Amino acid sequence: MSRKLDVVIIGSGFGGSLLSMILARAGMEVAIIDKARHPRFAIGESSTPTADAMIERLSRQWDLPELAPLATYGSWRKAYGDVTCGRKRGFSYFGHTVDDTPSSDQQLLVMASRTDNEADTHWLRSEVDELFFKLAAWRNVLQLQNARYQVTDETDAWTVSGTSLAGTFSLRCDFVVDASGPMGEIMRLVGAADATHRLKTNSSAIYGHFENVRPFQSVMENFGFSTAIHPFPCDAAALHHVLDNGWMWQLRFDDQSVSAGFAFHNSQGDESQHAEARWHRQLRRFPMLWKQFEGSRILEQRTPLRCLPRMQRLWASAAGERWGALPSATGFVDPLHSTGIAHTLSGVSRLADVLLASSDHRERSSRLAAYSDQIVDELCWIDMLVEGCYASLPNFRLWSAWCMLYFAAATSTEHGRGVTESTFLQAANGQFRSVAKIARTSLQQAIDEGSTEAACERFEGQLRELIAPYNDVGLLDNLAGGMYTQTAKTFVNATSN
Repeated sequence: MSRKLDVVIIGSGFGGSLLSMILARAGMEVAIIDKARHPRFAIGESSTPTADAMIERLSRQWDLPELAPLATYGSWRKAYGDVTCGRKRGFSYFGHTVDDTPSSDQQLLVMASRTDNEADTHWLRSEVDELFFKLAAWRNVLQLQNARYQVTDETDAWTVSGTSLAGTFSLRCDFVVDASGPMGEIMRLVGAADATHRLKTNSSAIYGHFENVRPFQSVMENFGFSTAIHPFPCDAAALHHVLDNGWMWQLRFDDQSVSAGFAFHNSQGDESQHAEARWHRQLRRFPMLWKQFEGSRILEQRTPLRCLPRMQRLWASAAGERWGALPSATGFVDPLHSTGIAHTLSGVSRLADVLLASSDHRERSSRLAAYSDQIVDELCWIDMLVEGCYASLPNFRLWSAWCMLYFAAATSTEHGRGVTESTFLQAANGQFRSVAKIARTSLQQAIDEGSTEAACERFEGQLRELIAPYNDVGLLDNLAGGMYTQTAKTFVNATSN
């Protein structure tokens, strides 16, 4: 097969497939090429109100009604009930100390939805990526899986040639997109510089998918904790367990499987043990987590337990004259704050706009350069929001306070101020960036003072004042007791359950 196309996309995750759908819907000739074949393992992720709003907007903007049901848990279950997901009513955090259990004041909840119908979703990426891939096929996107290929830059065009399940192929295109995630295939080909040194977060991870994991709510009750103050079941959220050397995430799907992982601050990590030995050693340190995973089993059919020595990566650019990369290929910081889906959707939207709205070569080059700068800058901004949490360990109170900077950025765009690709987590807002810089200095002062109660209280007060212009939802309200229920998104067309 030999064809001339407008765009070839390397990588068939949900971002690459979605971009291909948009471009094909607009009349472009597009192909997706991937070395793997669906379904394939990917880490569990969860959406956010920002991500959901972007899905809704992309569905309307590009007349892709098949996307719209993915914006809420309720509509997802009705339209795509065979695609595994889980309800995410918000973000929950529990502080743990070694050989002890969380106290009542070591709990934090930030509510994202008022009902199950309106809830965000946990994405079982292996199935969600396959769904997007199938939807792209329905939009007549050329798809080549299990491909072995070579990409060649030929001055005025790209050539991608090789073999796949469909046979031998040779494709020429004007533009190529790197949607290959950590592989960074096009980034390496064009000689993009490694800029990982710019990221201050330094964390490693062990993760996998499990079955027979007890609901954390039942574990809490067995340990004598009342869950009456929680507005929804603890496990109907993105669960975060804040530890002395990092944190643990848990995403529970409707089939009761759980995507779980430990993220370690690399200054405290122990790389001397194999993945399973290190996993069990970490669980044993925290009684409630040990009890929760007692009798659990790794779902080997999805993946064995995996390790990442360091999760952070960053390229110095995200686009060039005739190529562009999605955020997931440009870099990655950490699973904390669930920024991945929203940032990918934002990148898809912006790159599609550049490719479809810029016919003049000079204009396109200028917009691609701006896109590149924005994506790299946003990854560095995410890094700042995440790094402060790791710096605050092992103090749960400081961790929780620093998280409020992220939630102020997120909720101030979600509540009445619109969600667009240019306002991703207030990254383009110079005033908010200044607030964050001042807050980080104040956080360091509290850490240097030994994270005492007085230092924590002073930092909370300073941060409360700093984020006031962006605090629409009562963050850091002392009367809330760490349970922020006024932060839920509002959908005009949502139906309550």
